[in-house]
Formats: sequence, structure tokens, C-alpha cells
Amino acid sequence: MAYSKLRRVLTIFETADSSLSLPQIARELQVSPAQLDGMIQHWVRKGKIRQSGALTDCGTCGQQGGCPFVMALPRSYELVTTDDAIPLNVVGVTCGHTTVK
Repeated sequence: MAYSKLRRVLTIFETADSSLSLPQIARELQVSPAQLDGMIQHWVRKGKIRQSGALTDCGTCGQQGGCPFVMALPRSYELVTTDDAIPLNVVGVTCGHTTVK
């Protein structure tokens, strides 16, 4: 059975055994990154894929948006599972530094 490219995006997330970059997936499907983003957003709206929580605030120093120990990471996505627990392949990171007053 031949799947549409839209369905193949979901299949890639369902069968991936390691993380893939969006440019890798776009090359595999022979679509532009903008087209792939639209396909991913379709599955996000359907609740099949979600954007992984990006670390933008460290949570320990109180300098929201201004912590020098946190850098912006590229967007990443993960498959939504039926068990809405935290996926095993997602690790939460905090900076753990202390502020001297």
C-alpha cells in the first residue's frame, strides 16, 4: 500500500528508533522544509505529534528569559503516545546554578 507523504511523516515518527532532524526527514520525503513544517503542524493539530518542551528558562534563578546558562534550541517534535506520561526518550534539563546575592 502506498502512503501519502502526509501519512509517511507520521510513520517516520512512529518507527524512528533515534532522533531525526527536520532537514533529514525533508530530504527523505523529497519536500522542502516549509512543506514538511506544514505537514508536521497538521499532525500537531490532530494531536498525533507534539512539540517537545524547549528549555528557555532555567527555573532556578528566577531570571525568566534572561538566564545566561540557557540557550535556545531548535524546535523538536515527538510522537504523542496513548500513555500521556513523559516519554522515555525526553530528558528534562535544568541549569542548576545558584545566584550570589
